[in-house]
Amino acid sequence: MKYDIKEHKDPGCGERYLSFRHKSGVKVLICPNTYSTSCAVYTSCCGGGDTEFEYEGKRYKTPLGTAHFLEHKLFETEDSGDAFRLFSELGADSNAFTSHQATSYTFTSSNDAFYESLKILLDFVHRPHFTTESVEKERGIIAEEIKMYEDNPDNRSYYELMRCLYKNNGVKYDVGGTVQSIKEITPQLLYFCHKVFYSPSNMVLIAAGNVDAEKIISVMDEVIPCAKNSKFKRIRPSEPDTAYKRSSKLYMDVSEPLFFFGIKDPDIKDKKLMRKKSIALSILSNMLFGESSDFYCKLYEKDLLSGDIDAGYYYGDDHAYLSVTGESRKPYTVKKRIYETLEKAVTEGVDEEAFELAKKIFYANYIYSLQNSQAVAYSLLSFYQSGDDMIKYPKLLSGIHAPFAVSCLKELYKKERSAYAVVSPLK
Repeated sequence: MKYDIKEHKDPGCGERYLSFRHKSGVKVLICPNTYSTSCAVYTSCCGGGDTEFEYEGKRYKTPLGTAHFLEHKLFETEDSGDAFRLFSELGADSNAFTSHQATSYTFTSSNDAFYESLKILLDFVHRPHFTTESVEKERGIIAEEIKMYEDNPDNRSYYELMRCLYKNNGVKYDVGGTVQSIKEITPQLLYFCHKVFYSPSNMVLIAAGNVDAEKIISVMDEVIPCAKNSKFKRIRPSEPDTAYKRSSKLYMDVSEPLFFFGIKDPDIKDKKLMRKKSIALSILSNMLFGESSDFYCKLYEKDLLSGDIDAGYYYGDDHAYLSVTGESRKPYTVKKRIYETLEKAVTEGVDEEAFELAKKIFYANYIYSLQNSQAVAYSLLSFYQSGDDMIKYPKLLSGIHAPFAVSCLKELYKKERSAYAVVSPLK
């Protein structure tokens, strides 16, 4: 079968990637390069947030953590082995991860081992094998993993902020679920969810490295089953524009308090605008709160900030927020300064030359991050999931200036949308 392979190319720098849809229904994106290793990422559009959906006219609700549980179990092969061992025998490094909106399976290998590794990847993802005994065993492993993350202050702080910002959205729940919720997961449920979410038409394959499109097609023809493609409809709950709770405080085994500040953005319907707004607000928030900002330098000199600070704008398919996180012995003094800094930017604007410098640093960090095939593949996936074209990113970035960023902040900033979560040392 001949494919209409589309080339996406930047005429300025020559960067390019290819895209087409395989006969099975899988969307394929390939970024050829000359790196010494190659990477593939195979992604289902099912994530931790997909606990309610419609399928073939019926509505279903699954326990929290189902997508993550399925991710764990798919690595097990029918002979009671596991795919990790098969990758290891080829010298390939494999992994998987579940986010709110997707589940991805990936490997990085030498160029020589790429196509054999790709066969393993496509095979185990499409040929599930679950038994009552193996699911019960995995339940214990995942329960321990959940407890481990519950004891992690950064993880707890993040989800505490999400629970403050969001009343109904599933982003407030750990994608692993809870020890209680995973007790409801059965082999039958996993098989059903695999049929719904792992249909080829719900999958995207990303490949980056010294790879050939025709050879990738040949492997896909050989391995991907000719199955009936299914479509499901996500059901996501409605969400108020304002923060559910304005503040929260936890006590954990930390040496100094951690603070997590966030502003919920309810204006996410215009998907074409989201990448542009994301760039603008990420640059602006880093300029206002990053380690070279007046905010950081003044508070660090007064011993009000300890170590790193993280500031940025983040968004998924059904949520978006701006956040500032760090460590401080006086987190509520920092909270006051965060609000003052934001209000000054909204009312007075920002220095345009400083913004342009911050934009150059932002772009340099993006280019620097694409130093291996794995980073290129992950970036390509991120752009695909947000409906963007990675090749157009530099031009989009160059067209963003301080007035637009400030206008985005003005639209976003309302105190009733903000929340502040603190993790303090145990008393």
